[in-house]
Amino acid sequence: MAGKVLTGNRAKVYVAGALVGIFDSCNYSSSLGTEDIFILGATSAREIAINSQEIVALNCSGFRVVGNGVHVLPRFPKLADLMSFEPFTISVVYRKTGEQVLTVLGCVPTTNGENYNAKTTSKIQVSYKGIRGFDESGDSDEMDAADLP
Repeated sequence: MAGKVLTGNRAKVYVAGALVGIFDSCNYSSSLGTEDIFILGATSAREIAINSQEIVALNCSGFRVVGNGVHVLPRFPKLADLMSFEPFTISVVYRKTGEQVLTVLGCVPTTNGENYNAKTTSKIQVSYKGIRGFDESGDSDEMDAADLP
């Protein structure tokens, strides 16, 4: 049963529905907001309460291709575009089956950088924040939650 392990050559990254062929690395992390519960009369914590799911962090890096800098496929907005900017979805697809193995909703780019070196390939780095992310096990939307009007 070869081919079950996800390797880089089996993953494709899409930003706002567009295949981004310049990324060679994509790192995703999410965490839960917790609060340590201490009470009077006890030295150690009595509980660790989970009270939120934090914003998702996504960091991508790739090759600097002339004509396709951070404002093109990675979708980092120019200053003039900030007022009309709309968040987007980033997804990683398993090339062998077409299955989405990572989906991050409500993404907003937060930082970008480039490097230029005499003896190596020029690279770009783009960091994003997303509202929530989930893998192929399914959407992790909360039930009966309040929302903005």
